[in-house]
Amino acid sequence: MVIILFCGPLAGCISNEEIENTYIEDDSELNQIDVDFCGDLDGDGEIDCPLSGYIPETTPWWCNSTGIGGHHVDPAYDGMEKGALSYSDCENLTAEFQEVLAWASQWPTLGEAEDSGFHMLVGYTEGMGTHHARLENFSMSDEEFDFNEPEFLGTNLDTEFDFAQPEFLMFSGEERDSELVGFAWYVHAPSDTPPEGFTGENDWWHRHDSLCFQVDIMLVMGENLEDEDCSNRDGQNVALDEFWMSHAWIVRPWLTHEDVFTNHHPCLKEDGAITDPEAECWMETMGHVGHDIE
Repeated sequence: MVIILFCGPLAGCISNEEIENTYIEDDSELNQIDVDFCGDLDGDGEIDCPLSGYIPETTPWWCNSTGIGGHHVDPAYDGMEKGALSYSDCENLTAEFQEVLAWASQWPTLGEAEDSGFHMLVGYTEGMGTHHARLENFSMSDEEFDFNEPEFLGTNLDTEFDFAQPEFLMFSGEERDSELVGFAWYVHAPSDTPPEGFTGENDWWHRHDSLCFQVDIMLVMGENLEDEDCSNRDGQNVALDEFWMSHAWIVRPWLTHEDVFTNHHPCLKEDGAITDPEAECWMETMGHVGHDIE
């Protein structure tokens, strides 16, 4: 875990008994590394390589999810379990994740993201951090907006899945220096048909049937509230049962080794993010974080 914590989000880190904390600066080197330079970084018996130092024909942790995906597991996945990807699928998924990290490296903090036009739709929430999206000129105050059949016209909250540019950036708090911790993709699709999503079958998607928004500032005030309760929070419910979400925890050190696509990170506590690598929650990231299917 210590080795992982000190690997930068885009630099490859290779390690064995003789070589430690060696970083790869040139991406052209990535496919020329001897597989022996990777290591069993999480002690599960599998060879691990940092995302940008992926070695072909290995099964690193992000290609070997287990369990059932965390909270909000949709009934569409009833009776299913996650598992190791084929070498081919793993190589493709790794390339997809590498593109995400390269794109998001522009906004390592909340302040930089907001300065670039990202808006906080969801404030800091236990297990998830914030959810920031680019809304352009969209507003729920527009008289044509339908709260029962919403369309977010002019934004990327639409029917298209773009693995390289997630709809949401997630941060460790609401302060300007809060760090990027993860990503969420959001796709409009039929309520009984999860999006195709990433390579492989481990990116299980979930839905929030309705969210209560404070309309004027486009901020979520609660989930699945009765209309009266939502109104008491100066909000209005928006039906979102045909919008699907999937998370990925690939920003170091905010990794979840048992399931890269799990919905919640154990170190994003209700009273704030825990950054001490010796804290118990960080050990949980090496273990199972699934829950029963609802």
